[in-house]
Amino acid sequence: MPAAEGPGPPARGSRPWLRRTGRAVTAVVVGALLALGWYQVSVQPGAAMLRALFDSGPGVTAPPDVEAARAAVAAPRTVPVPTPDAPDASAVVYMPRSEGPHPVVLWVHGGGYVSGSPATVEDFSFLLASRGYTVVSLDYTLAPEARYPVPVRQGNAALAVVQKRIAELGGDPARIVLGGDSAGAQIASQLAAVQTNPRLADDLGLTPGVPADRLRAVVLYCGAYDLDTLAATGFPGLQTFLWAYTGHRDWADAPFADELSTTEQATADYPPTYLTVGDADPFESQSRELAAALEERGVPTETLFWDGDDLPHEYQFHFDRPQAARSFDATLDFLEDRTG
Repeated sequence: MPAAEGPGPPARGSRPWLRRTGRAVTAVVVGALLALGWYQVSVQPGAAMLRALFDSGPGVTAPPDVEAARAAVAAPRTVPVPTPDAPDASAVVYMPRSEGPHPVVLWVHGGGYVSGSPATVEDFSFLLASRGYTVVSLDYTLAPEARYPVPVRQGNAALAVVQKRIAELGGDPARIVLGGDSAGAQIASQLAAVQTNPRLADDLGLTPGVPADRLRAVVLYCGAYDLDTLAATGFPGLQTFLWAYTGHRDWADAPFADELSTTEQATADYPPTYLTVGDADPFESQSRELAAALEERGVPTETLFWDGDDLPHEYQFHFDRPQAARSFDATLDFLEDRTG
């Protein structure tokens, strides 16, 4: 009697799930390798990934009184910012309902140069405007679609628009403050140097957008101010951010790198400055460096630094933390002192 035959090999095509899985894994691996290869020659994939990451979360954790702040501010208005030698920009203006004219704060949002908009910091803009400041929130062109010095040119043009139009929007063109957070703090700090350092303005081919005596102060949150020491901070994504913004993979060696270092460009005529940064922020050393450089040149400088609080990057917008409320109050005290 012949032995019973065991089960033969699986018929061809009897495991389609295995083939589908294999194809999917292969596609993922190939896609990852292609993306990695593309990143070796282009900043686009890395910038797109970081932009998506930034855009997925809120820029500001609103405080409990944000609705009251909104009620104290007129409906925001968008104004055009014609920009010589660069794409035109725009700005969103937040006007207090109280009688003016009010001091003006031109704010430059963060987002690693590749992300963000006035909407990112809208709650902060409402809060500031509700305290009696006309807030002009700059909507500059993001990298890598536009690279340095486009946002600086647009910021300078925004200052010129402030001079020309802000009185009709309830602002006082003789009391102007520049401010920014993260990448926006770097841009704002450089803009202040353009207004007060003729050599830098000449290097950029810019006529300052506002007379230096009308620029009363600068407010800088969690920024980068010295390209010579910036890489040592180890800030996540820094290589992509600066490559996208400067157009140079080796951004520290870009021919214009010194222009971005406010520690070098700030002179004794730099406006009085308020600086804050979290103690767990990789950029803490950058704020301390700028504070030391300004103090050495005799620039009135106020700081709010922390020790042992474990405050992250952009802590000042996390209003679920008491330290953010303290930072905002300190900002208001500084602005009151400098704008009256």
